[in-house]
Amino acid sequence: MLNINIKELDDIVGQKHLVGKYGIIRKMIENKKIYSCIFFGLPGIGKTTLTKVICNSLKIEYFSFNPTFDSKKTLKEILENNFKNYKEVVLIIDEIHRMNRDKQDILLPYLETKKLIILGTTTENPYFSLNPAIRSRCQIFELKEIDSKDMLIFLKKVLLENKCKLKEEILKKIVINSLGDLRSSLNLLEIILELYKKNELNDEFLNNIFSNPNVFGSSYGNEFYNLQSAFHKSLRGSDVDAAIYYLARLIKIGDLQSISRRMIAMAYEDIGLANPTLLSRVILAVQSAERLGFPEANQILSSTVIEMCLSPKSNSAYLAINKALTDIENKGTGTFDIPTHLKYAGYKSAKKLGYVGYKYPHDYENSWVDQEYLPKQMKDIKYYFANKNDIEIKMNKIWTDRKTKKN
Repeated sequence: MLNINIKELDDIVGQKHLVGKYGIIRKMIENKKIYSCIFFGLPGIGKTTLTKVICNSLKIEYFSFNPTFDSKKTLKEILENNFKNYKEVVLIIDEIHRMNRDKQDILLPYLETKKLIILGTTTENPYFSLNPAIRSRCQIFELKEIDSKDMLIFLKKVLLENKCKLKEEILKKIVINSLGDLRSSLNLLEIILELYKKNELNDEFLNNIFSNPNVFGSSYGNEFYNLQSAFHKSLRGSDVDAAIYYLARLIKIGDLQSISRRMIAMAYEDIGLANPTLLSRVILAVQSAERLGFPEANQILSSTVIEMCLSPKSNSAYLAINKALTDIENKGTGTFDIPTHLKYAGYKSAKKLGYVGYKYPHDYENSWVDQEYLPKQMKDIKYYFANKNDIEIKMNKIWTDRKTKKN
């Protein structure tokens, strides 16, 4: 079992924005002050370790709570039994995003007194996963991905403290396969030191150990949404290489349904009327990918994503519907009366109500006739503005020509 010593701020790996010379955590400790904080970031980068280092550096006794397996009764006992005995009660809450509403509500009256200090850790974005009332009473800090150089230095330090030796090339492979997850790197290091002799550490053995490198992301949580966002924005920006890279990471996670949904959404939101025929091909492609499954789906997805990247882009349809929805929500346009001649008139008494006057477009040249379709309060409103691409320019010209032509 490796002996790992992370007791002071200087032992923390990475996170210089928090623990460096001007970092807020260092300033808290220098000034002997502690505040309720939420630390969020990827798994295995030292969130819980940082909370304990803060308490140890300030020589503060703390209590621990994990909502995954600790009950509401346990939480109440920690607070009720210690609130009278301590000037401040410091509670480290791991995986705070897993606290249900009942457990979060228990914290609120104690937080109000400012006598309760919580140090929460989460892999989820707290702006999505935490009760706003809890969130507003805490400082929120993101822990960054650990740099490969910092991780390599740390692994060398661990070897030195444990009086062990490994070639640097092996340590570099550990770093590469850990992908910023410090906990994973230590696990790999321990496996190698405990299970393999030095003469066994040839390329064949190393390939067996590192056959399944970690991939940042899972089919849920903050990092998954970040990957989807990066994938979408790379495609929108027509960066083929970036889009393929993020597609590969999403493929490694294995959630084909989410990839398919994202691609269809991108096709209609960002390509839209600039390349209408591509939209149906995207749907056909993702249906084929879902039917075949991985790994055969890889080529279908790759080919389609490349075509989407290289396609002209238009968000005119996206902007049009969003503007219409915003007007309904904010300007009350959803209550305007529909023009009488457009109302349903398929019954005998419709004429008595004045539901007459509709002109059937197919009775006119080019199947178009000039008549009002919008409520009278919206006579001059425009939602659709053509983007400057060949297809929309051509379609828009046909439409405007019809409008200006007399019937």
